Amino acid sequence: MMNDKNFVFANKANGFTRRVFGDFCDWGEFFKLRKIVLLTLILFAFAMLHELPALAVDESRVTLDAERVSYDAVSGLATAEGNAVLTHGDTTIRAGRIDYDVTSNTARAFPGPTGWVALESEGRSLLGRSLEYDLNTQEGVFTGVRSTVDIEGGTLFITGGQMQSMPYDLAMERGLIRHRLRNAPYHVGIASNVSVTTCIYEHPHYRIVTRSLVIIPGRRVIARRPRLYLGETFIFAHPMDYIVRLDREDGLLHNFMPYFEYNSTRGFGVVSRGGFELGRGTASIGLGYWSSTGFEWMAEIEQDIGDSGFFVRGGVDYTWNDAWRERQYSPRIGLHYEHRGWEAALRMGWREYIEEQKDAVVQYRGRLDRLPEFTLHTPWMRDYTLRNSHVRLGLSVGRYWERTPTMSNDTIMRYGLTMQNRITQPVARNVTFFANTTYGIWFYDQGDSSYQGTAHGFLGFRYNFGSIQLMSGYERRFVWGSSPMLWDRYSEAERLHQSVRFPLGGEFFFVTRGSYDMNASMIDQVNYTLQWVTDCMRWELNFRDDRTSGSDSHVSLRMILNAFPDAPLLFGGR
Repeated sequence: MMNDKNFVFANKANGFTRRVFGDFCDWGEFFKLRKIVLLTLILFAFAMLHELPALAVDESRVTLDAERVSYDAVSGLATAEGNAVLTHGDTTIRAGRIDYDVTSNTARAFPGPTGWVALESEGRSLLGRSLEYDLNTQEGVFTGVRSTVDIEGGTLFITGGQMQSMPYDLAMERGLIRHRLRNAPYHVGIASNVSVTTCIYEHPHYRIVTRSLVIIPGRRVIARRPRLYLGETFIFAHPMDYIVRLDREDGLLHNFMPYFEYNSTRGFGVVSRGGFELGRGTASIGLGYWSSTGFEWMAEIEQDIGDSGFFVRGGVDYTWNDAWRERQYSPRIGLHYEHRGWEAALRMGWREYIEEQKDAVVQYRGRLDRLPEFTLHTPWMRDYTLRNSHVRLGLSVGRYWERTPTMSNDTIMRYGLTMQNRITQPVARNVTFFANTTYGIWFYDQGDSSYQGTAHGFLGFRYNFGSIQLMSGYERRFVWGSSPMLWDRYSEAERLHQSVRFPLGGEFFFVTRGSYDMNASMIDQVNYTLQWVTDCMRWELNFRDDRTSGSDSHVSLRMILNAFPDAPLLFGGR
């Protein structure tokens, strides 16, 4: 048995040599055996010259560091104890104790005072209660895993169960990854029987439990057939997958919670959507039922084209149409591009139902075909003329066919430019000024008016009085010219907005929001919301009193994850 604080092992394709440094050798004995040592060095140098081509390609050094390191030459086992660190290429294992088997080139790691073992590679870290790691295949198996994945709006926390870390190609060979990606990350994580949540507390308000979790760093996290728990209470099992897209701004593919609503047209309704991994992308399926109008459904497939940022998306909706008082099919397909804030789309769609309250008096309901439409948007860019200001430019070209219950236009060509600007600026303690403006100019190939220009702004202040949060806003829209179509035709508008949010005690809040149409001289909409807010999610019971001509009052209940604020969606784009 030999002991020291540092061991270095050099592995080669056709064998391995070991160099162990320490104070285990008597120098007198060394000089007595100098002839043998000299001969050994000559033979070693000859072997090194013979193996140079292999060493240049295949050598991978393993280093053990700890407060105490021992090596048993008979068993080939090296043991590092006390802040033990094993380094192999760009992979590092940190633990209380590490057992390294030189013969099999495998390691087992056990926790120290912290209670955790860490595996670090490619700038990422995994934690677990114990680890078995094969340095030949670079495959590690954690038990009692604890890991985090950064997402657009926060962090995913993964705990419990078991997780395998392995090279992407090895996961493909074993059928754990269903498709190959160009420029794929070298390592992926495959977990089983783990919990996933965005809550930071030891006992999260909600968690998703899954028997199979796939982590592709920088791409997506896939929880297969998740089960939802609120605290320790089981709520339901979802038949599809919980998918988080790490390379997209919209993040969560679908909220796993159903959406409940009651409105005067459809009655009481419940809508649920889900997705699953399919080829190089995802497939989504949704189903809804309304007491007055019956069933609705949707299906959509999205497939990546390599790793260039291009993807194809196509689908069909079967939803209720208030204008025609019937359910209808609305198919669509498009080629999309998203990369570093740039967004572009070339799409076609048929019988898209559009419902929009233009102002307190005018409501639009109609069908639109996009034959086709091309849009391009730049990333948000810093506006150096104003502090805390950002600008985004857009371009759109398309051909459209519009129908309403009382009219049908010819196919019309439209092209134009847009500019969006947003400003957020603190002006005093607990007071923030904000402004969001959009400018657009559109040109048409027929109709009485050949162009339409719009300037729409919403500005105001957010401020606090103690625990009460308020927002006061002013909205104004200017219009020049007129569109020959109705779906994008606007008139001038002027409105005042006010919201108040105050605590009811504990994690409960009441919010009221209202708007006043200055042209119609009336309060056109009031919202009343009861919120239950935690660190990672909020529940909202909302009643909207719509006093416009559309009279679209409704009651809804939804759960929103703070990391994915845009996830709750309803059929028909509501």
